[in-house]
Amino acid sequence: MFQHVVLKQLQNIADGKFGLERENLRVTASGRLAMTPHPKSLGDKCCNPEITTDFSESQIEIVSPAVSSVEALLPEISRINAKVKKGLEDEYLWMQSVPPCHLPPEDKIPLAQFGVPGDVIYEKTEYRMYLAAKYGSYKQLYSGIHFNFSFDEDQLNELLSLEQRNDFYIRLMAQALKYRYFLTFALAASPKTINGTTYRSARLGKEGYHNTQPILLDYSDTASYLCSLKKVIDSGVIEGSRELYELVRAKGTNMDEFNSLKAEINRIELRLPDLNPFYPDGINPADLYVMHLYIKWCSGLINDSYTDEEQLIASQLSFEASELDLTVAVEHKIKAIFDALFVYLENAGLPSIYHQSLLEAYDRFLYPKKRYAEKLLHAYSESSFEQFNLEHSIK
Repeated sequence: MFQHVVLKQLQNIADGKFGLERENLRVTASGRLAMTPHPKSLGDKCCNPEITTDFSESQIEIVSPAVSSVEALLPEISRINAKVKKGLEDEYLWMQSVPPCHLPPEDKIPLAQFGVPGDVIYEKTEYRMYLAAKYGSYKQLYSGIHFNFSFDEDQLNELLSLEQRNDFYIRLMAQALKYRYFLTFALAASPKTINGTTYRSARLGKEGYHNTQPILLDYSDTASYLCSLKKVIDSGVIEGSRELYELVRAKGTNMDEFNSLKAEINRIELRLPDLNPFYPDGINPADLYVMHLYIKWCSGLINDSYTDEEQLIASQLSFEASELDLTVAVEHKIKAIFDALFVYLENAGLPSIYHQSLLEAYDRFLYPKKRYAEKLLHAYSESSFEQFNLEHSIK
């Protein structure tokens, strides 16, 4: 448990490092999945720190360098985005999390190729073969955005030992997962009807991409977390920690050794944002501030529990928040998080852009026609899913 005075000091840390990762499918001018290899003009995907591939050879991943402010994030993504577009020639980046309608047969989806059999790096391709066999390739094509934040290390080290810092990130991850339904709702921009249910985020819904069964872990501290994760892996439920598809992750070095004395956790990753075709870089800049605000708010809750029962409830709430038609109960819970964030902002000492960004998100909550998913469905009704998204991909 962290002392109250330490919690307040931790929650007041505004400085840190920010990073963004964005996945996009490459498509042709007709909106079909590009079946070509990763363009040589973009460099070697095995060693390019800014441009690589995700699951598919047709799925580009853009990785920003770590920057010291939210404001500096999007210019970096824009810079890399421009570089990618220039290198694509007759192809485009699909700016929607839901893949195009006309996909090749599932067994023809090109897997990202890393080296050749016999190369050490070829293991990455073999892992993709494993994922394709277990989950199917179509679900792997759902693309999104990952937002990374690390609290300023100097300030953290003044307050916490390495062991405490690791525990801080583990417990922060737990609380960010507990209330993730808020971000599922706020960042949803991939509407689709599947098996009779219309989702505001098909990617984050029950029919989206997630582990085949609930994975319940012990978030009490780093040692307990790593021990519980190793038990899940040893049981064969997942192949390794990289197959744990949680929407919030604590990341760092040496975590795969499952030794809390060797692990060094240094950041939190939010994997919730859908690609948003209304914005040229795939995300509303205001949503970056909302996510940072959410992380800071959660950092004040790290003494709270996250039991097995609470984990199951959190997953169910996130699934419910991914649906277009929200229940009254879920709406009340989302409203409660907005209220808590506004209260936190009163004394947080953050720039006014945070309040403005939260107000913008709250306005979408109050007026459904302003929500991303509802706006997209309206746009699709006036043209079509493929026409609208292709037009916004070509821009």
